[in-house]
Amino acid sequence: MKKYIRCVLLTAMLTMAAACGSTDAKDTPDPAVSITQLQETMLSADTTLPEMTKTSSEDEQAELNFTYLSDLSYDLVDSYFYAYATEGTAEEIAVIRLKDKSDASSMMQALHEHVKNRKGTFQEYDPAQVSMTEKAVVTREGNYVALIISSKNGLVQKAFESSFQ
Repeated sequence: MKKYIRCVLLTAMLTMAAACGSTDAKDTPDPAVSITQLQETMLSADTTLPEMTKTSSEDEQAELNFTYLSDLSYDLVDSYFYAYATEGTAEEIAVIRLKDKSDASSMMQALHEHVKNRKGTFQEYDPAQVSMTEKAVVTREGNYVALIISSKNGLVQKAFESSFQ
């Protein structure tokens, strides 16, 4: 009887140990998607976009430019691009590739705060743009977080998501 109980306990212990060995989100590599390619793909998805001013992690003032988009520490960012309407309308498209995907929820929260601030600005200076900011999309794929404010949010979001398939 003691051998039977030991055998059952050993089997249960091994089963539980195997179940506990799940893969950590950090262990699963994200596909390497070029920020430059994402920018081209996403901006071309909405043919109604006005002229866009573009900035990225490749620019000389990259860290300073990033502070306009987010107050998250730039040390967490691997690379990014940010495109906004040159004439000051609401259109903005940005993708931030984080060094660690565990920071994605903080980045998403920071982008929601950015949208909230932009909405407040447009309520004061250009109320016609408010509806576009209200429809802003903040989404993610692994350690990539995207902000999309455009009249064709769905098409741009689809272009972002399909870049990872």
